[in-house]
Amino acid sequence: MADSESKSVQWPIFVNLAPQERQQVLQLFEHETYPEGEMILCEGKSTQYLWIIVRGCCEVLKMGKNGFDQQLDILEPGAIFGEMSFFQPAPHSASVRTLSDVEVMRLSREKFDQLLENGTTAAYKIVFSIVTVLAKRLRKMDEWVRDLVEQSGVAEHREEWQEFRVKLYSDWQF
Repeated sequence: MADSESKSVQWPIFVNLAPQERQQVLQLFEHETYPEGEMILCEGKSTQYLWIIVRGCCEVLKMGKNGFDQQLDILEPGAIFGEMSFFQPAPHSASVRTLSDVEVMRLSREKFDQLLENGTTAAYKIVFSIVTVLAKRLRKMDEWVRDLVEQSGVAEHREEWQEFRVKLYSDWQF
């Protein structure tokens, strides 16, 4: 645990936490290890944990319409995953598989809710850090989709993308 405590200072999710807040939060995490090639999260299943990679690498996979997995990203130490289902109970939108032996820390939604109930600012700082990670991922996705639409050269796709963006950014209905 001491080794992951020292590493955690640099991880995006903990960067805004004071040392005593980081210590308080780290005590709530569970440690797990997975061998190379093992699924940690499965698309379509639902668990409410927030994972942080301590050691090793994982890949994020999304099942295509053709029935094959498409690699969306590679996650390295300090990366978080599972945040979408952590904050909104729903099936996982993608799978996460280990590319090497992996050590992770995971935080259950119940333990996070305890932080919120106790009124600790650490919970809010964690949320802020996760929002920052999600904003970066959304920005990356915007660029990827833009490039894909431009490469297709079909005006219809550009119009579909514009309609989608308008709905996404101005017609939010939850």
